[in-house]
Amino acid sequence: MDKLSNIILLTLLLAFTANAQKNKFLWGVASAAYQVEGAYQADGKGESKWDFLTNKVGVTQFLIGEKQTGNVAINMYDRTQYLKDIQLMKELGVNAYRFSLAWSRIIPDGTGEPNEKALAHYDQLIDDVIAAGLEPVVTLYHFDYPVVLMQKGGWGNPEMIKWYTNYASVILKRYGKKVKKFITFNEPYIEFFLVEYMLNLDQSKESANVRYAKGMQKAHRQLLANAAVIKMYHDMKLGGSVGITLNLSPCVPMDEYNTNDIKVTSLQDELLNTIFLDALYKGHYPSRAIDSLKKYDPSFQPTKEEMKQIADNKPDFLGINFYAPAFVKYDAKAPMSTTWLENNPDSIKSNGPVRPEYLHKLLIHLKNEYGNPPMVITENGASFNNNEDSIVNGQVNDVLRADYIKRHISSALQARKEGANLQGYFVWSGWDNFEWVFGYTKRFGIIYVDYTTQRRTPKQSYYVYREILRDQK
Repeated sequence: MDKLSNIILLTLLLAFTANAQKNKFLWGVASAAYQVEGAYQADGKGESKWDFLTNKVGVTQFLIGEKQTGNVAINMYDRTQYLKDIQLMKELGVNAYRFSLAWSRIIPDGTGEPNEKALAHYDQLIDDVIAAGLEPVVTLYHFDYPVVLMQKGGWGNPEMIKWYTNYASVILKRYGKKVKKFITFNEPYIEFFLVEYMLNLDQSKESANVRYAKGMQKAHRQLLANAAVIKMYHDMKLGGSVGITLNLSPCVPMDEYNTNDIKVTSLQDELLNTIFLDALYKGHYPSRAIDSLKKYDPSFQPTKEEMKQIADNKPDFLGINFYAPAFVKYDAKAPMSTTWLENNPDSIKSNGPVRPEYLHKLLIHLKNEYGNPPMVITENGASFNNNEDSIVNGQVNDVLRADYIKRHISSALQARKEGANLQGYFVWSGWDNFEWVFGYTKRFGIIYVDYTTQRRTPKQSYYVYREILRDQK
């Protein structure tokens, strides 16, 4: 074979390999920096929003878990530890790992010079993930950011779009050639309409409706920042893809015969789901939800130009965090007179009613209503209140979680067979970890973590997931 033929053959082989990589189904586990890293003052890291909430506010104004922090978490900033965790992922059989970066490590004061020690750390982590045969799926922002920006108003300050875009540019320039999948934001609904609303850090005396409605301006700014970073990524021609992750839950009335429950269910669906989906894929917000929010925050007036910017820079893929459907109930005292979070009719309580068929319904709905965008289930998991996350004779028999994962994967793959453009599935989470306002009181991991010794013990759900992955090959 002559030299030209060799070059042609090599070119075709590289193209085939690249295409195969691009089209492979991602099977993985997920984590987030604050929830797993610990080392909260290491290598020049700045104080973050959640450092502040857990170490200062959380011990006086309200409780996070049992006055718990992410100062140590599960020690995954330490390379010796995370290499062991990567080995557990390899033994599990996944081909991808979703994790986030800590803005407060990379730019400690939010807007100044990048911290080279932090950048080098993530360089090493990404290299180690790739060397293990795993695809890194990197989330730029998972709820946390430098506290100095929080003190300047955070997403309540329009300058936050510029600050975030600058941070994102540092990440894309540094890692964009070796990371081929980025996620701009994780769950704007949860950040602004649940966590910030519930915590009420300003201790505002405004009505529940007003406080809730003011979250929309912040969420809108995140969508504008998302659009700006997607455009920047494409302009840089990095050859991969960038998406956004939304928490999505099909809404059903708690009591299908209750007129009030039925009436507020459609509004809750707009507030929880379509307010983001319609903006991203249709270029406008759903009218009933936006009119309800404007009623209590008349200052929120998105322009046509802003909506066009959001719609013109659609995500390359839609990340979906699905845990459960939302059982909606009328409650005159709640924001917009609707509640869903604590409504669970199941006898064994978890973080939501276990209904895997609603994941199938969601994926088919996205296919039919939003043009069947490329979709990745970026989080799916459960935490049950039945003490199944206990070590007995060296084992953790989390039978309910194992069943949950098995049934949800089956529903997701059925939707894929029916034409839903599903390209990946990630369990939340790989490990028990710090669960935000719940601290360490809830466990979602398929790997048990002893928070005192940092010892890892794969649970039954780990082995069930491993068997599922072997069947897919």
